[in-house]
Amino acid sequence: MIYERMNENMYKRLQGVIVGIIIGSMFAGGIAYASTRSVEASFNNIKIVVDGKMIIPKDGNGNAVEPFSVNGTTYLPVRAVAEALGKEVYWDGPNSTLYLGFMNGQLEHPTIRLEDAVNIGDKWKMAKNIDLTDNYKNRYGSAFSFWRTWNTTFETLLNMKYTRFKGTVYVPNGSSGNVKANSFVIKADDKIIYSSPEITKTTAPIQLDIDIRGCNDFSIIVAESHGQLFYFGDAGFYQ
Repeated sequence: MIYERMNENMYKRLQGVIVGIIIGSMFAGGIAYASTRSVEASFNNIKIVVDGKMIIPKDGNGNAVEPFSVNGTTYLPVRAVAEALGKEVYWDGPNSTLYLGFMNGQLEHPTIRLEDAVNIGDKWKMAKNIDLTDNYKNRYGSAFSFWRTWNTTFETLLNMKYTRFKGTVYVPNGSSGNVKANSFVIKADDKIIYSSPEITKTTAPIQLDIDIRGCNDFSIIVAESHGQLFYFGDAGFYQ
């Protein structure tokens, strides 16, 4: 029994060394080299209690992750703790930056952009010559819109991988007003989770932040659209 416990302790210390190497490499991934260092981690069945409720930390794939301590400092899984506190987590690999919640009040990058999601709904065309500036002079990094369609549905499968759908619905700068008022609804698993107000050329940008946790089928249904009256700016799905 003592021999088995010693082997287990040695194994966990070895895990700590490997974790240290991985962490060093991961955070240095945005530069030309990766620095590594060895650490001796202690796994002592550390428990996490948030607001009186014990949580079982898991990674993005649902596998249990055990907290550990190094030189008196306890290391906890960021995603598990952040989600328990109601904060969203986004790892920006190219820039080696971890975001918790909102970044300076601005919309952070989505895990997958709306325009990059696979559409299994109606055939549609992306709007051409998209104006990335709205009628209030705000500018967006990307935009998505339907073009000359009627009762069009954009539909994609989320496979229950995402927690939020975010973006800004805006009227492009300089809209001529030749297009009739539009509206749309968003459905998840065939239930309406958002209904837009009537959108006209003077409508202010509409901020979307919709809970889609546990949803599989996601669709945007444009009730009426004969032109480029409104766009989805910087819209996408977040894990």
